[in-house]
Amino acid sequence: MDEPMSWFAAADAALMPLSRGRHVLALVDGAHASGLLEALRTGGDPAALARATGLPEHTVRAVGDALASTGVVDESEGRLGLTPAWDALLRDDAFTTLELLLRSGDIEAGLLRSVSAGADYWTMPSEDRLTFARAISPNPFAAGLVASFRASAEHDPERAALRAGGRLLELGCGVAGRLLTCLQAFPALTAVGVELADDLADEAERRAEALGVADRLTVVRSDAGTHLEPDSFDFGFWSQFFFPTASRGPALAALFTNLRPGGTAWAPVLGDVPAMEADPTGPERQEYAVFRVILDSWGVPERSPAQLGAEFRAAGFVDIDHSGGGAAGPVRLSARKP
Repeated sequence: MDEPMSWFAAADAALMPLSRGRHVLALVDGAHASGLLEALRTGGDPAALARATGLPEHTVRAVGDALASTGVVDESEGRLGLTPAWDALLRDDAFTTLELLLRSGDIEAGLLRSVSAGADYWTMPSEDRLTFARAISPNPFAAGLVASFRASAEHDPERAALRAGGRLLELGCGVAGRLLTCLQAFPALTAVGVELADDLADEAERRAEALGVADRLTVVRSDAGTHLEPDSFDFGFWSQFFFPTASRGPALAALFTNLRPGGTAWAPVLGDVPAMEADPTGPERQEYAVFRVILDSWGVPERSPAQLGAEFRAAGFVDIDHSGGGAAGPVRLSARKP
């Protein structure tokens, strides 16, 4: 009979890898707040980095060594610099800011702790809801990201259609990150965002004013299933994985009604589906399963690409297709109103 695993072996196997990840994120957070991560983008020896940030040289050495041991920093011949992956997270074409990702991670941890207590989306503090909404949508203040949206129209027929102009509807627009990025990238476009949460709608309008596109964006405070402008939009986007079961049918029906015949609808699919299929126990599957706990607590049903496609088909849409995954970004469903 095998002997029971010792406490030390169990801790090393089960707990320490998770604990180390939490500690590394805390260290990254501190390095980002101090300006060290930004200085590491240019790189330099510890003395130069200490001068650039005002940190003690011995602190730079210790933090640099710790970050090098975890793949955040490259260390070569006495110089420290960010690895390519971490540098990409700080570029001006980043989908969202590193600070928002870190804050959103803290919020998600709190949500996971409170699942058994019955907390849901509407019991979240407003500031947490705003941070979460900013973190999961494109950052419209990132000039490089706006430029990449514009450039994508050269090889993406769907984005090329946006460049030609028309009206874009988003159901569940949150703080309107996607709409505001598209409006800047495609100046011939106008948009309507429908959002039920007043605090998010207020922030969407504030951002539109700050970016100078308020004249091209209308934010409607309404349930997505009740805002009807029949045959008035060329494009529609449905943030489907934040819609509980009871709201899904009305929202899809409204999307179908509001699109013009021949109009295109899009919806994101949660998770890196190809990666999860390739490795059912890999990190993508783990991340997906944990986030699903939060969505389940909000009453949002799980939808595979095929299940989401079936919902669109039942609502009357045709030409349903899926694209993305892996390096190509999140999986996205597209469909057409006949």
